[in-house]
Amino acid sequence: NHCKDEISGVLTYISSIQSALALREIETRVISTTENSLSQWIKHIAWADLIHMNSNHLAFACLCKILNKKVVIKYHYLFYTSIHSTYQPMSLFQRLKTEFVYSLPKSNYPLKWKLHTIVKLAKLATRFLTALMVDRHTACSQFLADSHSFPWKVTTLYNPIQIHHTQKTVEDLSNPCSFVYVGRLNPDKGVDLLLRATKLLQNQDKDFRVLVIGDGGEAKALQSLAAELDILNRVEFLGNCSQLEILPIVQSALALVAPSRWQEPAGYVVLEASSVSTCSIVADVGGLPEMAGPHSFLFEQENVEELAAAMKFCLDHTQAAIDCGKQANQYVGERFSPAQTVDQLLKIYQELSPNSGF
Repeated sequence: NHCKDEISGVLTYISSIQSALALREIETRVISTTENSLSQWIKHIAWADLIHMNSNHLAFACLCKILNKKVVIKYHYLFYTSIHSTYQPMSLFQRLKTEFVYSLPKSNYPLKWKLHTIVKLAKLATRFLTALMVDRHTACSQFLADSHSFPWKVTTLYNPIQIHHTQKTVEDLSNPCSFVYVGRLNPDKGVDLLLRATKLLQNQDKDFRVLVIGDGGEAKALQSLAAELDILNRVEFLGNCSQLEILPIVQSALALVAPSRWQEPAGYVVLEASSVSTCSIVADVGGLPEMAGPHSFLFEQENVEELAAAMKFCLDHTQAAIDCGKQANQYVGERFSPAQTVDQLLKIYQELSPNSGF
């Protein structure tokens, strides 16, 4: 459900899987439900032995079943809007009840927003019907798999990443030491929390800088906040950068910071930091702790003081932060390699279709 030139974790996953499957001489074709026509859908579905869906597209799933194809779906996003900010495990019945109540408009809402409730519930029904159509379910993190609350199994199928085995040392760090944020600039991502933590550290006379990579609707507001906090001498807004530009910046950073407010299913940027032996400081929300692993630093959701304390620890114990990055690199290498993900995906297909030859 994406365009080919779009920057998306889903497209990154598909590209990685394609490359790994090609190494095993397995041919793949990618269909975009946004860009490809219905006739192209039918042509490619009929050609395929097995289908790997990466969106909740009901019409596409129906076509696959009409053409008698086995379908493995992968979930990359939250299934329920009610767990966007907070999450508690519950049964499917409880989850659907909570989602229904969450979707109801307040009495003082204008009519158009009350009518939008129907749209939200229709979209939920579409997602659920799609789930009922497919043969196997996977998700990009254990958190996301559990959050669906389905009565059937949802297998964790991690987004793979290529590991860069580097021996990072203090000499590889930028001078002064830097913390880096990479991602969209919107309220959900919590960049304002990073700026406020920066202010707390500046008051302690720490020598460091913060690099903010990305763009979004909150860009100007964040720049204004940085000016208001009097930290413009510490913070640099770099805007959008290419992948080739981002990795060296992340590699030279003391730590990557992911201060998300929302229940982020699987922050790929955390894996990218670990792939170049840079430790991460992440909010304890969604799948971020799972991606970061046991050797990274966690802070409570929206807790600026805890975030500042983690940043201060890294500044005061530089070698310890570097060692955490090396351990994170090993953690990711053991769990998120393309070969492992493809092995797991092919095993699922073999279970679905024993005579497929995979």
